[in-house]
Amino acid sequence: MYSSSVSSSPTAWLARSKDLARSLAIWTGFAGVTVVAVPPMVIGYPLVLVDPNRAISDAYLRTLARVLVRLNPGWQVEVQGLEHLDRGGPYVIVVNHQSLFDLMVTSFLHHPIKYLGKRAVFDVPVFGWALRIAGEVPVERGDRASGSRALGELRRWLQRGVSVCLFPEGTRSVDGKVAPFKLGAFRLAVETRCPILPVVISGARDLLPKHSVVFQRHAEITMRVLPPVPTVRLDASEVPALAERVRGQMVETLAELEERIP
Repeated sequence: MYSSSVSSSPTAWLARSKDLARSLAIWTGFAGVTVVAVPPMVIGYPLVLVDPNRAISDAYLRTLARVLVRLNPGWQVEVQGLEHLDRGGPYVIVVNHQSLFDLMVTSFLHHPIKYLGKRAVFDVPVFGWALRIAGEVPVERGDRASGSRALGELRRWLQRGVSVCLFPEGTRSVDGKVAPFKLGAFRLAVETRCPILPVVISGARDLLPKHSVVFQRHAEITMRVLPPVPTVRLDASEVPALAERVRGQMVETLAELEERIP
């Protein structure tokens, strides 16, 4: 018993050290790319005069995210159901939240999107500037006034024909399951008569779990786009039922995707 624990300890320590070193290299690489890639966005900010929907900045950030993912050969992203994503839109896109990595995964939708995100992320130097220039929308968690302002900004993007993306669980899942949904995204969809587009991500939690900064070496991530859910015939009283129906579809889809994992 004693000799077994002693012999396994150095092995586990070495594996952990490799994970930490690899993760440090990845985070350093992300920071380096951000520092190099964001200044052109700042310099090009006057383009909003001819590109008020920030489509150029949005496409630039999404392309950068896809490149960063593909630079890691052990990370595989499979996208299913893109036929459900009509290029016209706009949609209120709702995504289950497994990891910080979810934002990078959704860049593979190849669709202009404005995200709702925590204000703290927007306060990060350089990276936060890029988010603001691209037109992403900050919100202070737990602040009702901030939430109301953010939904108003998202509403304006939808009225301009730009899809918006929210994580209706409100925070990342600890156990990988789909938590109960907050109603803001669904109320917004009903008010604007825009369809809900459910998107389910599986495998991102395995790559970078909540409360962890250590990336795994290998990850197989699947993102499935479900058929749009129309809202034109719904009213405010039906918002809770709509949220529960969409959540049920997403829970079922996540279970199906995870069953396929060997």
